[in-house]
Amino acid sequence: MGIRIFGAGLGLLAQVVASRFIGVEEYGHFAIVFVWLLLLGHLGTAGTSQLLYKLLAQYLETGQLVLAAGLLRFCMLMTLLASGLIAGLGIAAVLSGFLPLDPDFVPLAVVTLFAVPLLAFQDFLEAIARGLDRPTLGIGPAYLLRHLAIIAGLVGLLLVGQIATSLTVVALVIVGLVASMATQYALLRSHLRAAIGGTVPRYRSRDWLRTTMPLAAVDFAEVLYFNADVIILGLLVPPEQVAFYFAASRLTQILAYVPYGVSAATAQKYAALGAANRRNDLQTLISKSALLASVLAAIAALALSLLAGPLLELFGSGYEQARELVPVLCLGMVVACLLGPGEDVLNMLGEERLCAVAFVIALVANVAAAFVLIPVIGPVGAAIAVVLGFAVRGVMLSLFAYRRLGLVLPALGTLFAKSKGLQT
Repeated sequence: MGIRIFGAGLGLLAQVVASRFIGVEEYGHFAIVFVWLLLLGHLGTAGTSQLLYKLLAQYLETGQLVLAAGLLRFCMLMTLLASGLIAGLGIAAVLSGFLPLDPDFVPLAVVTLFAVPLLAFQDFLEAIARGLDRPTLGIGPAYLLRHLAIIAGLVGLLLVGQIATSLTVVALVIVGLVASMATQYALLRSHLRAAIGGTVPRYRSRDWLRTTMPLAAVDFAEVLYFNADVIILGLLVPPEQVAFYFAASRLTQILAYVPYGVSAATAQKYAALGAANRRNDLQTLISKSALLASVLAAIAALALSLLAGPLLELFGSGYEQARELVPVLCLGMVVACLLGPGEDVLNMLGEERLCAVAFVIALVANVAAAFVLIPVIGPVGAAIAVVLGFAVRGVMLSLFAYRRLGLVLPALGTLFAKSKGLQT
């Protein structure tokens, strides 16, 4: 959690430095390609990240080391193939001329697509760390070095009197990805060797493929869900408005580090407790996780809403007009925390298909609301659509978890269940 919060601060600083250094219009262009990088990079794992830390924890818990060794190789191959294919198809589409892109935008899009396999492989290494129950080794380099590369690179250019563009910032993102991947691998190598050693791998490729397909759908729906607002804004409003909204979303993105930090420490434990059939311990952990995430998110949301104006002014002149977006976007994250860790619980306990259904429904609600509201009320409509999507997703996940697994997800759901005499 501490690493995630510190990383959030570095990430915000990196965005502030970038926005001030390259200007509003260039920052708007960077925002558009950056969300596409996140979308395609996380999709490039083909769902194997969640499969990896779910099953790796189970296999190590039950002593099935041969399957753990096979799973690692299977997931690495899937990640390299899927991310390489996505990057290749994307570059071909951009260079073909069929897409309605400004010619000046093409080099930026191509360089961004080259970063897709790097981000996907970083997710693969992070999943190994979580499966080994060493989450700090996975998230530490990823959420520190990437931001430091942007800050150090831009400050260095400033000191030598050089200018920068959105392409420069993307190049620095790639430098940060390479540095963090190398660090992750160096930190994980000894732990992985101690856990598996020279075990001869055994494969269950068909079963793993059957499981990973809905997980890939969840990954795609989740990343698209978190970035659909910026993507749709990029289609409907000028780059300057995208830049203002993106700054507000990066500010409120700090809240996302709260549930993610909790997830990094607990998701693999849900899988292990479920495999051991320790239902009471599992429900207790879910309830404590939801309550902790909700309290921290609510406190952070209040602080960010009160300080929105001054914080947005750090990005540069004109950004303070996006302060009205911050409380709305914060509300969405608080709602998500209050409704509990549904994604982790369903995915770790074998109900990944239901999780995919919930995410797709929430995504449809989010996108539909965005296309209706943005033309009417602009960026505020995108923020309201985000809140609606969070609410739909949380309610669906909670219902599925209770009906299929008998688990109560919302932060205060356990108290309500006990008062009604329900069994969990």
